[in-house]
Amino acid sequence: MKKVALMALVAIFSLSFTLSAQDSTKEKKQDSRRMPTEMRWTAKNRAENMAKQLNLSDEQKAKVEALFEQQDAKRKEQMAKQQGKRAEMTQDRDARRAEMMEMRNKAVAENDAELESIIGKEKMEQWKTLRDEQMKKMQERSKSGGRSMNRNTPRTN
Repeated sequence: MKKVALMALVAIFSLSFTLSAQDSTKEKKQDSRRMPTEMRWTAKNRAENMAKQLNLSDEQKAKVEALFEQQDAKRKEQMAKQQGKRAEMTQDRDARRAEMMEMRNKAVAENDAELESIIGKEKMEQWKTLRDEQMKKMQERSKSGGRSMNRNTPRTN
């Protein structure tokens, strides 16, 4: 009976260590994340903390606080500039995409016109139908995640 009680006590004791170790990891993860902007230290808080740690005079503390405020303003300005650049890049990308699509559509129309002059209008309509079907198959394949697993079916190009 003593052995069972002792084993149960050891199991509970080791289980409590395991659970406490898991809890501390959660706390570390939360601490390592960036704090929201509202919770960050202000220039004044940082200057006061530095003054306590380094025994700064009131004059030095005021200068440090002013410096921190300048740094914060500059950082805020740089962040705004970067966000503007990010938005500009997105607009440029959309404009380039539209331009490329326009160029592609123009090239396809020119190629189709040349091909129609060679094979005739009736065959061209037939070719466009086949091409559209092929495009639909390719789109379905890309939506389903690529080629089918059946390797016995021939690939169509």
